[in-house]
Amino acid sequence: PRHPGPFGRLAALVIGNPRGTLWITGLLCVLGLLLGSRLSVQPNILDMLPDSDPTAQAIRKLNAEEGGTGLLTIAIAGEDPQARQDFAQELADELAGWDDVEWVLYRVDEELAARLGALQLSVDELREIRTRLQGAVALGPAAQNPILASRLLDLGPLTERLNDPGAIQVLSGAGDTERVLVRPRGNPFDLPFSRPFMARVNDLLERMDAPARGVEIAWVGGPYRHSVEDMETIVHDLFATLGISVLLVVLFLALGFKRPRAVAIIFLPLAVGNIWTLGLAGAAVGKLNTFTSYFTALLIGLGVDFGIHLYSRYREERSRQDTARDAVIAAWDAVGPPCLTAAITSAAGFCSLWIAGFQGFQQLGTLLSGGVLLCLLAELVLLPLLLVRFDDHVPPVPVREQSSGMRPSYRLAPVGLATLLVIAGIALSLLPRVEFEYDISELRTEGEAYADLTRAQRDLAIASYTPTVVSYPDEATLYADHARISRDIAEGRIPQLRGVLGLPSVLPADQARRVELLQEIARIAASDGARYLPRPVQDNLARLLKAPPRVLTRDDLPPSIRQILGAGDHHHRLMLLSAGNMWDIREMARLRDAVLAEVGDHPVAGEYIATAVLFDLMKRDAPRVAGFALVTVFLASWFDLRRFKRALAAVIALTAGMGVAGAGMALTGLKLSMANFVGIPILMGIGIDVIIHLIHRIEEEGPGRVLYALRTTGVAAIMSAMTTIFSFASLVLASSQGVQGLGKLIVLGLVLVVLGAFGLVPLGWMTWWLFTRKR
Repeated sequence: PRHPGPFGRLAALVIGNPRGTLWITGLLCVLGLLLGSRLSVQPNILDMLPDSDPTAQAIRKLNAEEGGTGLLTIAIAGEDPQARQDFAQELADELAGWDDVEWVLYRVDEELAARLGALQLSVDELREIRTRLQGAVALGPAAQNPILASRLLDLGPLTERLNDPGAIQVLSGAGDTERVLVRPRGNPFDLPFSRPFMARVNDLLERMDAPARGVEIAWVGGPYRHSVEDMETIVHDLFATLGISVLLVVLFLALGFKRPRAVAIIFLPLAVGNIWTLGLAGAAVGKLNTFTSYFTALLIGLGVDFGIHLYSRYREERSRQDTARDAVIAAWDAVGPPCLTAAITSAAGFCSLWIAGFQGFQQLGTLLSGGVLLCLLAELVLLPLLLVRFDDHVPPVPVREQSSGMRPSYRLAPVGLATLLVIAGIALSLLPRVEFEYDISELRTEGEAYADLTRAQRDLAIASYTPTVVSYPDEATLYADHARISRDIAEGRIPQLRGVLGLPSVLPADQARRVELLQEIARIAASDGARYLPRPVQDNLARLLKAPPRVLTRDDLPPSIRQILGAGDHHHRLMLLSAGNMWDIREMARLRDAVLAEVGDHPVAGEYIATAVLFDLMKRDAPRVAGFALVTVFLASWFDLRRFKRALAAVIALTAGMGVAGAGMALTGLKLSMANFVGIPILMGIGIDVIIHLIHRIEEEGPGRVLYALRTTGVAAIMSAMTTIFSFASLVLASSQGVQGLGKLIVLGLVLVVLGAFGLVPLGWMTWWLFTRKR
């Protein structure tokens, strides 16, 4: 070209300075790898809640003061009680000897358990026991008379309640299950600690060989297990989806261009762009999470589009230009502007995630928006060098001109356009039928969802739920709320809770009066007349004689029990125990509403409360993100296309395609979820890319050459869309069902959005030319 534009001048500059270009590229790659090596994995998405949220503040304060409330729960099941108890005791003793374990709780001291259990009876119940015992002892030997003894039978069950462990029952097993509670010294979300710790625990359980001893490990639960499993899933999906994505893209490019050299020429700049983005991730994000772990797989599909369009146009120009250099300059001037517009509009769509309250979405927006621009830059800078060096002497493949018999019928264009818009309108009406996956356990690895568990496993999972912690300023307020919440739970007014633990659970407010009555009962049990009582009654009273009742303080409780009760380090806290499926967001929201209604303004910290807050953020952010994405896409399109009507037409085509994609989700039963929600702005970014390229090329060719534009840029757009589809199809093979759902959404949505673009854009231009008499 005699007067190249800015993109042509960039290509000429690069071709004229190959050594400097390669040196700068190499240095940036080294920097990207160094910064990328700083990346770590953060499985705790709750740490990314807004700093201003009260629940997030309460969680961070709790973690700072006590390292959180996370425990490792190991449940042992078996028919032989003695075998279960021996195995659990040996396991507890082994774990207690580890340096990285703060404490292990299996059995509460028998004497302390007896004293605490007796305190669980109310003053009225203790009075009734005392009164009946006094009457029974007063009978003396006559109590053994069968007729009179029948009247004393109810003293058996009544006095048996003196041995009821009460709240301590929560700490031990129930039925045919023993529970070992372990408090490690490290945070469950500190992976350098929790990963080797869980590896040692699993190794210990394997060495102890539970089946050989007639027992089984029924459940291992708690945040330590789940954080490690989530991290391993993230790492697995990161590398697996990246590898599969690269393989699929390479295969498709090889089939599409029928030249292995073309694959290398397109893919090398793409790899460089991903390395630069890796450096961006290390510098700007620092930690990958469930929502950002697959960004490299996404960028493979997004970034390859630029290389395909640039390379396809270069091959087309090579049939017209004398040298490869001239062909590159002409191609860059022709395709560079729409590529830049597509990159900017895509990046603008991804930047819409910045307005989300959840930091995980904000980080994904940063990685995708920056990554798209960096991949374009790498293609614009490196591709000219590769084409001139390796593609100069390859015979070009000329593009056939369309024959006179292949001209489209402009007369039917308005009918076709109206038909597609009606279909899009119908599709938009189906959007309310798209369902949401509320059970986040369905997003884990297959087989780990709540619905996949047996009834016994569900009970054990519920028993290992992390409690919701409520903090109080003083002991008096704590005791008052404990009594009220306990009463509401007993009366069924809070079905989301199965119990409440706290200092009042074992040390009641009227403890002094209860101890006084227990001491009277103990004196009666020690009197001579007590030996005539029925043997079961005597056995029930024996524990009071072995552990004489006395007033207990929090200092009488071992540190493990104090911490479980929220009374560690003289804090005033209640531990609310959840019931039901606390992996269902709707249940979490109901739990949050119930708890906040009960405790008022007192700080509340809890995993399930925070997840409910996260879901509220998503519901609030969804329309804002979609609206902001549409506005930014429109503004970027307007800036490039220079005309309001064309930019509006581009956004209408995109909206119609998104509507059809939503209808496809509704009809196929594909659900939206917390994991694939980000697919919406991703679809918008990819869809506008196709639309922009088609608009530019059809306008460039003008009336009468629509089919030629489709045969050239249209084919390149299809190839780029297919590589993106193949790239995202790799997510379907991820172990996380949430990531699988994202892959399915993108593949289904992109197919429908691209089909819509290839229908609406050509028909839109043809209709415009028909009415403006330019056909």
